[in-house]
Amino acid sequence: MNFELSDQSIQYTFLNEKYANGVKTRNLNNVKEGVTAAELADVGTALSALQGDKLGAAILIQKQLVPLAD
Repeated sequence: MNFELSDQSIQYTFLNEKYANGVKTRNLNNVKEGVTAAELADVGTALSALQGDKLGAAILIQKQLVPLAD
């Protein structure tokens, strides 16, 4: 039995002294299957530049279905 991918999202952590504790996280849903780490990093870098922040981390979150035996 194999897992079945049901959903993916990405959590970016942005660093800037304007945020409480200097950290703000943003979650983006519906990440397409097969996306590369470089593509996710590029999006995070672009978002941080638009916000005037530094990109601190990117975490890919996957939800996978567990098949159950009948």
